[in-house]
Amino acid sequence: MDVETDATIRREMARLNVPGCAYALIKQGEIKTLRAYGVADASTGSPVTLATRFCLQSISKSVTAWAVMALKEAGKVDLDAPVGGYIGNWSLPPSDLYDLDLVTPRRLLSHHAGITDAGFIGIEPHLTGYTLIDALNCTLPPPNEETLRHWAYWNLPPSEPVSVTSAPGAGWCYSNAGFALLQLMIENVSGQTFRDFVAKTVFRPLGMKDSAFGRHPHEPHASPHGRDGRNNLDYIWPCDAAAGAYATIADLAKFACAAMPGPNGEIPGRGVLKPSSIAEMHSSHGKADQSSGLPFEAGLGHLLLKGEGPTNVHHSGGSIGWRSIFSIFPQTGDGVCMVMNGEAANELWVPVVQRWRDSVLTGARGGR
Repeated sequence: MDVETDATIRREMARLNVPGCAYALIKQGEIKTLRAYGVADASTGSPVTLATRFCLQSISKSVTAWAVMALKEAGKVDLDAPVGGYIGNWSLPPSDLYDLDLVTPRRLLSHHAGITDAGFIGIEPHLTGYTLIDALNCTLPPPNEETLRHWAYWNLPPSEPVSVTSAPGAGWCYSNAGFALLQLMIENVSGQTFRDFVAKTVFRPLGMKDSAFGRHPHEPHASPHGRDGRNNLDYIWPCDAAAGAYATIADLAKFACAAMPGPNGEIPGRGVLKPSSIAEMHSSHGKADQSSGLPFEAGLGHLLLKGEGPTNVHHSGGSIGWRSIFSIFPQTGDGVCMVMNGEAANELWVPVVQRWRDSVLTGARGGR
């Protein structure tokens, strides 16, 4: 880790009231650097360590993609079949406008299924008994003031029942709800809970012993914080597949490494998935978000940024008080990961990752 990156993280954490952060640098498909900064909880002052678990939020979608591809490799799921045929306990509302058979696992993974994103709010920790079906049907408790402020700041849509609102396959429509359908599919097809299936199929085989969907009561976790650096409510997220993963920085880096060749001849997928499945997840399945002015493309559970050099594969995560990012260049074996417990931390990780990305591309153009 270079001095400038370390100084940038420390300076920007202080400026942005981000209490805690952890950082990983990957070279040649293996972890080279791990760093922990700040505090896991501002109210107690407990420090962030390499054993501290952070909520990964939407990076959960990349993990879910691995689980879906495992079912595909086992011959239990066809990515281009109607997802409704794989779900037993819920179905999309009928539509007079759109063919629901065109809502497929592939389109859900690439956010091209035309599914709404509404209905998925964090549940206050003292409110128990709500399920993923409640989220799909928009029967969760009403949003509190903290949630409404968050929605207003990010210009997020109000909550409504999940349905198909644009033509499947027509274009990018980011949807947490789409991953809820994938979660139901995984459970119905595997006969296991989503958490158990991913633990057995992805986390354990990759050596991610400090990762889980949901909090583990006996492990150290960070707490989320607002823009003022004070503790937020630590919400429960009803859709694990979209936003429920918790991991240490080392485990997130292991996950990032697993999609690349390793230094000792390890192949992409590391024996958990075939290299062809990794390549399929990292292939373009249409355009993605264009709002930043960058030409993002949609992989399966991943975002792609292509240019004159190697393709960058990544996913970020964020919600009330949490931010995360993993970004890799599979062709060069380079990667960077960051997890943070502050609302303003996008302004922390974006310049750090952009500087790293530029350095990798510069090296690649130089024939490294």
